[in-house]
Amino acid sequence: MLRHCTCLLFAILVGWQASPAVAQQATEDWTASYRIVVQGRNVGSEQVTVVRDAEGLAIRSSGGIAGGGYVLRRAEMVYGPTGAPIRLRTEARLKDQPLIVDTTVADGKATNRVTQGETASEVTHPIAADAIFLPNNVFAAAQGLAYRVNALQAGAKVALYVAPQAQVMGTLSGVTDERMQTASGMHELRRHVIDIDNAGTPMVLLLWAEKATGRMVRYSITAAGVDVVREDLTSVFTREVKEFRENDQALLIPALGFNIGATISRPAGRVAPGKKDKNVEKLPVVVLVGGSGNVDRDTIAYGIPVMGQLAGQLADAGFLVVRYDKRGVGQSGGRAESATLSDYADDVISVVKWLREQKDVDDRRIAVVGHSEGGAVALLAASRADDIKAIVTIAAPGVKGNELVLEQQRTALEGLKLADDEKQRRVDLQKQVMNAVITGQGWDGVPEAVRKQADTPWFRSFLLWDPAPVMRKVDEPLLILHGALDRQVPLQNAEVLNGLALHRKKGTTTMVMVPGINHLLVPAKTGEVAEYGSLQGAKVSPEVARQIVEWLKQVPAR
Repeated sequence: MLRHCTCLLFAILVGWQASPAVAQQATEDWTASYRIVVQGRNVGSEQVTVVRDAEGLAIRSSGGIAGGGYVLRRAEMVYGPTGAPIRLRTEARLKDQPLIVDTTVADGKATNRVTQGETASEVTHPIAADAIFLPNNVFAAAQGLAYRVNALQAGAKVALYVAPQAQVMGTLSGVTDERMQTASGMHELRRHVIDIDNAGTPMVLLLWAEKATGRMVRYSITAAGVDVVREDLTSVFTREVKEFRENDQALLIPALGFNIGATISRPAGRVAPGKKDKNVEKLPVVVLVGGSGNVDRDTIAYGIPVMGQLAGQLADAGFLVVRYDKRGVGQSGGRAESATLSDYADDVISVVKWLREQKDVDDRRIAVVGHSEGGAVALLAASRADDIKAIVTIAAPGVKGNELVLEQQRTALEGLKLADDEKQRRVDLQKQVMNAVITGQGWDGVPEAVRKQADTPWFRSFLLWDPAPVMRKVDEPLLILHGALDRQVPLQNAEVLNGLALHRKKGTTTMVMVPGINHLLVPAKTGEVAEYGSLQGAKVSPEVARQIVEWLKQVPAR
């Protein structure tokens, strides 16, 4: 019986169709370090060296997962000039015993010689002439796969040899071009989705590579919760760029004791003015404020970059648009775990203050547009700052925070097949948790995991959110916009907000309902949260931006 490492990961490989273009690449000799993360925890790193020339491709690595009984000492994967697999060797320790796997390929067969401690064995499998080595726990092997798939189109088949177990087949089911921003600049990447038939069990690999070179940037094994990321892309200053305009400006904006990572989008053809530029045309401004959670400037929800797409639409209409990472997220400093709605409002005010000093900003026309929770934050900021000249709330809560949470829970329970007494038990628990969060008392009987998730400064501030006293302090023109199919923050919230706003002593109010869109601002059929997963790839309705633009054009400069 073959004895080998009990895999920390699942065996997965994908074959590629060898191409002379791969073998004829210019000579390469480079080294990189990759961080290994399992279930969100750093568990080690792997150092990778790649040599590619006329004789073929050699990938060498050392390091790997620390702990778990398996330690990789070194590994080497060698391919010939046409991309054919030639040999593989891994040296490791498993439970304090040496584990060596030597694989050689000849005549369509892969012969594996496995030595574990004092026991040696041999096993042979059929192998495709263009297979890729993809042994378990040797993440450098994915570099061979990256070179292969980087030039392929969706639908291509790839053979992967998981030494010393077997060959499996994969299908390149998706290829997407993406951008990654780091402190050193913008990286053009290609994201590959590889579906694998792993002994009858479907699995998915995600592999990011530099578009121009094929060098691996990130490798994810979703079923095992494994992420392998090149070290230069693990910095806090690294973020995935979902929405990008050619003249977008990424920058840091000073806040209260930290910087806010932001992007400014301008109309096509407009760039940031230089220090010596004079008589610069000033633009009306929109500051976008995202919703709840640790979201970045694009506010990606179910694959939809809500704020990123809205920013592009507003910039196309002639506005200078700022969107930013929430504090403690992405490139923004500060501490997310201690932040409250009031803190987020301070961040809005900091952004507005900075904008007023920019040459191409018309400080008489600075509007803040908040989505969902961001609508509450926008109102809070406007109640404190005179520099904000107009407010737009989109899908914002109009009732108290604790009331909205209970309403959302009741809606969710309606979709579950539970007995009435079980539903009531969950409602009672929710009420107990909310009361304990607000008062600091009454946690007896609440599961520790529930308390850990709920007992936060942010949740307390949201539960205590009451738009009525805040609205009385807001005298800016206000647009209340809501999707007719919003089931997450139902339409009646807009009606309540509108009623509160109409009782203000100063400031005009307009309410607009946009037909056919849900809370994510995209066209939907039901608007239910359960439908979100089927909407990936949907676009924010242009009607949202059109309504905002038309209203802002009617708001006089202040």
